[in-house]
Amino acid sequence: MADTPFRTSLQPQETLDRSRTISFTFDGRTFQAHPGDTIASALAAGGQSILSRSFKYHRPRGVLCGAGHCPNCLVQVGDEMNVRACMTLVEEGMQVEHQNAWPSLDLDIMSATALGDAFLPVGFYYKTFIRPRALWPLYEHILRHAAGLGKVDPNSSPDGYDKQYLHADVVVVGGGPAGMSAALSAAENGARVLLFDENPDLGGHWRFQRNQDPQIQELRSAVSNHKSIQVFNNTTILGWWEENWLSAVWGKRLYKIRTSSAVFATGAYEQPLVFDNNDLPGIMLGSAVQRLIHLFGVLPGRRAVVLAANDDGWRVAADLLAAGADLAAVADERGGDQAPDFAHKLAGEGVPVFWKHTIQSAYGGKRLRRVDVRPVDGGSAITLECDLLAVSVGWGPANGLLYQAGAKISYREDRNEFLADHLPPGIFAAGRVMGLHGVEAELADGKRAGESAGKFAPGSLHLDPSLRSGNALHSVPGIPNDSSPPESLHVAPGTLHPPTSLSPRSGFAQGMPRTSNRISVPGSGKQFVCYCEDVTLKDLKTAIAEGYDSLELLKRYSTISMGPCQGKMCSANTIHLCARENGWSVEQTGATTARPPMTPVRLGVLAGQNMEPVRHSPVHDRHLAAGARMMVAGLWMRPEHYGDPQAEVQAVRQRVGLIDVSTLGKLRLTGPGAPALLNKMYVNKWLKLDVGRVRYGVMCNDEGVITDDGVTGRLGEFEWYTTTTSSGAASVYEYIQWWAQSGWGEGVHIHNVTENFAAFNLAGPHSREVLANLTGADISNHDFPYMHVRQIEVAGVHCMVFRIGFTGELSYEIHCPAGAGPHLWDALLAAGEPHGITPFGVEAQRILRLEKAHIIVGQDTDALTDPLSADMAWIVKHDKDNFLGNRPLKRIADQGPVQKLVGFTMQSPGLVPEEGLQIVRRSDTADSQIANPGLEIIGWVTSSRLSPTLGKAIGLCWIPAAMADTEGTEFTIRRNGSLLTGRVHHGAFYDPEGARLRS
Repeated sequence: MADTPFRTSLQPQETLDRSRTISFTFDGRTFQAHPGDTIASALAAGGQSILSRSFKYHRPRGVLCGAGHCPNCLVQVGDEMNVRACMTLVEEGMQVEHQNAWPSLDLDIMSATALGDAFLPVGFYYKTFIRPRALWPLYEHILRHAAGLGKVDPNSSPDGYDKQYLHADVVVVGGGPAGMSAALSAAENGARVLLFDENPDLGGHWRFQRNQDPQIQELRSAVSNHKSIQVFNNTTILGWWEENWLSAVWGKRLYKIRTSSAVFATGAYEQPLVFDNNDLPGIMLGSAVQRLIHLFGVLPGRRAVVLAANDDGWRVAADLLAAGADLAAVADERGGDQAPDFAHKLAGEGVPVFWKHTIQSAYGGKRLRRVDVRPVDGGSAITLECDLLAVSVGWGPANGLLYQAGAKISYREDRNEFLADHLPPGIFAAGRVMGLHGVEAELADGKRAGESAGKFAPGSLHLDPSLRSGNALHSVPGIPNDSSPPESLHVAPGTLHPPTSLSPRSGFAQGMPRTSNRISVPGSGKQFVCYCEDVTLKDLKTAIAEGYDSLELLKRYSTISMGPCQGKMCSANTIHLCARENGWSVEQTGATTARPPMTPVRLGVLAGQNMEPVRHSPVHDRHLAAGARMMVAGLWMRPEHYGDPQAEVQAVRQRVGLIDVSTLGKLRLTGPGAPALLNKMYVNKWLKLDVGRVRYGVMCNDEGVITDDGVTGRLGEFEWYTTTTSSGAASVYEYIQWWAQSGWGEGVHIHNVTENFAAFNLAGPHSREVLANLTGADISNHDFPYMHVRQIEVAGVHCMVFRIGFTGELSYEIHCPAGAGPHLWDALLAAGEPHGITPFGVEAQRILRLEKAHIIVGQDTDALTDPLSADMAWIVKHDKDNFLGNRPLKRIADQGPVQKLVGFTMQSPGLVPEEGLQIVRRSDTADSQIANPGLEIIGWVTSSRLSPTLGKAIGLCWIPAAMADTEGTEFTIRRNGSLLTGRVHHGAFYDPEGARLRS
């Protein structure tokens, strides 16, 4: 396949394998790439200039930094949103989509908001959406649909995330020249070193520089092969915490790192320029242009203009020429006497050069078409046709980690940078983050920092106690800094308005950078300071004029630096502009606080590995084969349904159904003291339960709060078998053991046999006929009545069979050895086939139990629910000896419950209120709420379903006891801003006399 028109000739530093091609799609359109391409580089090679739309005005945006530091290249890949296209490698068949645009990236209706920007000033959301209060639901609906980037897929897999702990003597952050030099120096001092870099290869900014220094290649090889250095590529440090604890992310893995000392060689971020329409696709930072050319062989434009304010801009110009671009001009904000010799050589080769010129405006729609270049001190502008503008005007130290580590950082006017002048003990810094922009200076500085860090580490061969008192700003004699100081105010002087007056506290004259005296010519386009939040220069000035002149307040009011870039692209400009508008010095203005994470991170990474492993019942494979939709219930995977839960309910009510209840907790109690122990643990009586009988029990803690429920059968004179809720097996076992060993369990042995037994509930009017086909035992109603247990043989397997009725139908709960579970399950289904047997899942079981008004502990109860309030006063036996919860339950009985759990039906039978909805009533004294003023919350819905048996919505809810005591009392449920009517219902909704389960 021929290369696309934007591919250049092979570059020495390329990361591509041009012998192979792979395909991927972007918004349904197929693009070709080479292995090693990022999404952004492949799209650029294919001529796709727009990668995204901006957050507020939905303006088209393209590649800006190419390093993952800006918001312009965020895309959706499959079910993952906000993927950094310039840092993510293309994979065969990858499906990439745009974000924040509708209906398409090229035609975005929301871009019409730019037409009404006069009505959308900075902070408009604070001023607009508070009145009238009645319209808040509408505002909320609109804002929720307009806000956010990407699409959340609630069904995406949470798997694959994990964490790893790492320990080292020295951690080096940054794999550029300074970082590699520091790592090697520390290792040579006997330290165990971990080196972290966010790029796929070591080298830092020299990865994309032409004519690389051979020393860098040698250093990269030495670091990679050193036995005491472990390199982590594609890994981003998220933050620093006390005692040199750092976190990092690599893909789906979170590293938790402890080190004795750390070297931050984090480099610098190239800064954008503020001018009219400075966000058009085709306007890039010079380093982004170099990345595309040298790493991916992509020429990002045919006709280019380069703006320089330092020597790096001229290197970009030379690279563009060498790659085959038509260089329309180079504009340098400096004079010719400040430029390097190779710049004059380039100018002598016929490249148009405009000394002391800058960019005033850019023009274009979906891509840059031309720019206006004008003198920095005023004068007529010159219009240049181009489709690429490379901006290299300055760098800002990547000192966020140094801020977090407690370094003292101040503004250096001689460098126009915020640099550290004191570092805490165990913290070292080197290279560009310390203001050094020449490779020789970076290498030497890295060596010094690594040596100091290595000597600091306890395991060092040359431990130096003097380093433990902190580090003053180092000066390294004899180290050349062979690049010009970066220009820090990155605002085109033609767009600046000088302040009309100076604040008395100002240090304006000495504090402002060299651009402060340039003549202002108002521009006609938007001048973006913050690309993430679409904050313009006009917005910033307005916010300061409204009194938000403090940098911290300005940040929060305008939302500058609160987006994906976290200030990497906008903080430097904001600080200088804030200083200018206030008439302060940059030092007086200061900087905002840097907090982790340093870069956006997936919530799944922070959550880590799914530490809730699920368990499978003995017949799990049978459920899958039957097409069950599985769900997590407690610690178990259970069938939610087999396709149609309503039909499953009807099968149980009319014929026969089979459900797997192996997940129930199962305890075996033996010994003469078992009934006395049960009498203490449960609120009802157990001393006189006969052998072969079954009883339902409710367990409370010593505060009278329900903790679990279940049934217990007496299998023999000294043998009892207790079931618990699926989620309560382990906790109930531990709870009973605790009290047994505290003196209540004399002569009792307790065994947790949950995993030993499988259990199935055969339920429905034909269940006796099905079971009779598999056993020779007499299971007639006379010999085996309701609430009894028998040990019989079923399908050749010795089983314990309980005659109980959670579903409200004739049913048998059959417990058998777990190994025999699949055999018995198959036998029951085969025997029930003539009767139309149907397996049913958890959803059908919930409907069936709700028709009988049976509660589920943990769903209909909470951490304050007692049996009396839960309408279960009948089970509490105060006439027996002391039991857990006895005293508080007596007090509640004397005073009466405040709230009660009660059944309800709906005025509109087919309307099912969602579980968790609030129950409200009108009140003049209620706290005012934005959506419904004057409504007081008095309860909530715990369970609700549409009953296919009854043909109407039913449920359970908590309401005041005074309302719950009267059948038919009406109450109000708030649902999506509307008010629905429910009516109190007492007792079971279906077969209230219980005739069917006793039949």
